[in-house]
Amino acid sequence: MMIYLDYNATTPCAPEVVEAMQPYFGTVFGNPSSLHPFGAAAEKAVRRAAEQVAKLICAEPEQILFTGSATESNNHAIRNAPPGELLLTTAEHASLYEPARLRGSVRLVPPCPEAIIAAASTGTALAALNLANHETGELLPEPERIARRLRERGIPLHFDATQAVGKLPVDVRLLGCDSMAFSAHKLYGPKGVGVLYLREPERFRPLLTGGGQQRGLRAGTLDVPGIAGLGKAAELVRFPSSAPRDRFEACLACSGIPHRIAGTGHARLPQTCCVLFPGQDGMKLVALLGEAGVAVSSGSACSSGGLSRILLAAGADPVAAAGALRVSFGLHSTVREAETAADIILETIRKHQTPGVIDVGSY
Repeated sequence: MMIYLDYNATTPCAPEVVEAMQPYFGTVFGNPSSLHPFGAAAEKAVRRAAEQVAKLICAEPEQILFTGSATESNNHAIRNAPPGELLLTTAEHASLYEPARLRGSVRLVPPCPEAIIAAASTGTALAALNLANHETGELLPEPERIARRLRERGIPLHFDATQAVGKLPVDVRLLGCDSMAFSAHKLYGPKGVGVLYLREPERFRPLLTGGGQQRGLRAGTLDVPGIAGLGKAAELVRFPSSAPRDRFEACLACSGIPHRIAGTGHARLPQTCCVLFPGQDGMKLVALLGEAGVAVSSGSACSSGGLSRILLAAGADPVAAAGALRVSFGLHSTVREAETAADIILETIRKHQTPGVIDVGSY
């Protein structure tokens, strides 16, 4: 039986979510913009979902904008920034990094409060930061302090909370950000539905026009089944345990196989382990593990295919970064599964071990 340990890439829809979506594929199929009862029923579902999502992050329903993905939400935030330099860290997801790079002037700094605050200046148009790293699981230190200092300087702040929401408490009132992105499919909801929280929606400049949907902030007929599913997923959120991840790492520690776990010494997501095996080919290892019955990834599922710029920026040796595996556990993952997966991973590496030991370095 396959052991799925790639929950940072996506999660299965919870049965309650699927059930909540079902009516909107059939009997309640109206367009939420229509004035007749079919449309009113659909619009009611959208309103209810906005309330559920807002409650999850301690926001108001009118501050919730539904999008097609967290990637879209991040792009909205970047493209809404006024003219000037964008401030990002070296640990950002490609959905922040790429639109920022295409927009123009970008300053990259290490993901620590001191570096971020020191780099913020009168020329900074927007700071866009990951609350939790998608590869290593590292949490951004002191996000509230960063937000407070940036606000003192009049600098807007956007958080990508895609990996944080559903795994940790997220309260936008405490964070003090101007906008925040996340998506349904990371918290046992459907794919193709994202959220953009807007502290002041009236200041948002829409990128999609041609309809008055969502108070004119994003044109296009809404995905009512998906939005209803997101709302239910938000209502059902339970935070994952660290026990399977901790047991998995303990098994690796006893193996005698050279490895380094990224992000140790820093606060991390409770269910994420990014482990570097020097001398291994991470992508080949992922394929071999799939054949052996364990589903993991070699990094972000959105951008797999090369050495991780995030690990390299953090100081990992290229040879070690090439052997990176991201192992991420879910709500229903067990300690027994963690032990079995560790055994399979270690045995697979033993079978395909590159001769010689290469130091992973200090990362």
